[in-house]
Amino acid sequence: MDLIDKLKNRMSHPLPGVSAQNKMMAKRSNGEAISFIHKGPPRRGGVALLLYPEKGSWYFPLMKRSDYGGIHSGQISLPGGKMESTDQDLIDTALRETREEMGLTISRQQVIGSLTELYIVASHFNILPVVAILDGKPVITADQREVQQVIIASVDDLLLPHATKEKTILVRGYEFYAPYFDIGNEVVWGATAMILNEFVTIVREF
Repeated sequence: MDLIDKLKNRMSHPLPGVSAQNKMMAKRSNGEAISFIHKGPPRRGGVALLLYPEKGSWYFPLMKRSDYGGIHSGQISLPGGKMESTDQDLIDTALRETREEMGLTISRQQVIGSLTELYIVASHFNILPVVAILDGKPVITADQREVQQVIIASVDDLLLPHATKEKTILVRGYEFYAPYFDIGNEVVWGATAMILNEFVTIVREF
């Protein structure tokens, strides 16, 4: 059974969930809990983890968001965004946003499952990470308004002992003590790191 078959089977059973996500959760450097005042219920969104094979390994694209002045400006994320009224469900959301941000058209038949939904405190979003499979290395045409840079990450690199590190990160005047993945000398932290850690936790089971 190859990685994809194992993942598909594993995601049909109870997932590591919050315990795996929280290992990569950022905290205020002064020890205080991260809290924001939000009105109304959380918005919903979807992101896509797009796995593709190349030279015996598995890879996936990340994107560094453009500096648009928002709370996630300049951060590295999976392609994705908020649910629109035209979306059938959060799988539709993840695939539509991937098309808009990366120029990639992914069918629902390529989706093999999803990871645990994650609540993002800062932006008041519930995000569903959707896992899809590509036949090979994609030709990405990124939306330059939303995407500053495309970063290709290796699943093998995520499994290395030194892949996870910790540092203090300054965001909008606040200091955060953040675990992060070092991917190509880029700091992948916050919600994306939490999602990837659940994925890595599953892969380590195989």
